[in-house]
Amino acid sequence: MIEIRPQGRIDVQNYCQHFKNLTMNKNVTKLLSFAGPTGLCRIFSRLLAVMLLVTVSSQLMAQNSHVVRGVVTNEQGAPLANVSVQIKNGTIGTVTNENGAFKLEASTSDSLVFSLIGNQTQTLAVGERANFKVTLLSDAAAILNDVVVVGYGTQKKSDLTGSVSIVDVDNLKKVSNSNMSTMLEGRVAGVNVTSDGEPGADPTVRIRGIGSFGDVSPLYVVDGVPVGTTIRDFSPSDIESMQVLKDASAAAIYGSRAANGVVIITTKHGLKNSKLKVNYSGYVGMDNVPKTISVLGTSDYQKINNMSRVNAGQPLWSGNDPSSADYISADSLNTDWQDATFVTGMRQDHALGLSGGGENSTYNISMDYYNQQGTFVGVGPSIIDIHFV
Repeated sequence: MIEIRPQGRIDVQNYCQHFKNLTMNKNVTKLLSFAGPTGLCRIFSRLLAVMLLVTVSSQLMAQNSHVVRGVVTNEQGAPLANVSVQIKNGTIGTVTNENGAFKLEASTSDSLVFSLIGNQTQTLAVGERANFKVTLLSDAAAILNDVVVVGYGTQKKSDLTGSVSIVDVDNLKKVSNSNMSTMLEGRVAGVNVTSDGEPGADPTVRIRGIGSFGDVSPLYVVDGVPVGTTIRDFSPSDIESMQVLKDASAAAIYGSRAANGVVIITTKHGLKNSKLKVNYSGYVGMDNVPKTISVLGTSDYQKINNMSRVNAGQPLWSGNDPSSADYISADSLNTDWQDATFVTGMRQDHALGLSGGGENSTYNISMDYYNQQGTFVGVGPSIIDIHFV
């Protein structure tokens, strides 16, 4: 007989002694003839210990498990039916009824995953909670994804059917640029970039000519997010890659905004399981006007103007007539406005980047300072850009 003590221990030795003195039937006698009473007792003791361990583990798991209930609603507070409620990395799950209610058993260390087509998936930790009130947000993109896959993704260039130009970013960075759009100048076939020459001004970018009387600027997409038809808020030093979509397939992907083409830009990101990496790049340069227009001085201008007036039979202007009290001499006024307005400009750019990552996350922090003083007095931008990814 197995005796269970109040302390919860099993008196195995007394049982084994009692087991040896038992009157055995034929089956037990055959077993004892093979293992002997002592060996059979040892086997039974080990089997009993395993069974006890399994029982205790089951009781502990049962103590950590409890029934959780809840209701799932949409943004307007209406109940959502047929929402999948699944234990993360497990096989236990259920769905909500017509009232949005659900019920299942979970342990304190579990997490519940709520998912429904057309809505954003949510994951909530169970912990000690017994009641849940979950609101699923609708996701327009998820609804569209049920019908068609939107976006390019990544493909080999040989597999593409549309007109796509890949820009060599390393060559772009060899030239000083204050704007991402100016980096395309002379780099991509079919892309025309014009500017009025003012430092820091947005250039006009046309892909395959003029297709409208309105705005013909292309759509810029940075890291998969359309940012509009101007790209002033990003530093050229943050560019990892750049592609230009030039045909009608771009409109099929990004809609009517891409009727004039698309410029896809991917910025730099950190790498997983990498140490902190510090990058610095900078330059300082000067701009000047190498050749100016040869113009007349005051005395030469007066001579030519007086000659034209005499040939026309007209009196001389008082400012050009030496006999007049209003005569302007070359010594009093002889300004070359090119020399007065053109100066030696200076431009400088300093970019500092910090990047790295761990097992589950990456980071990239970049800071860029760009300053340009143009060759015209009083003209020049100063741009500070900070980028976190």
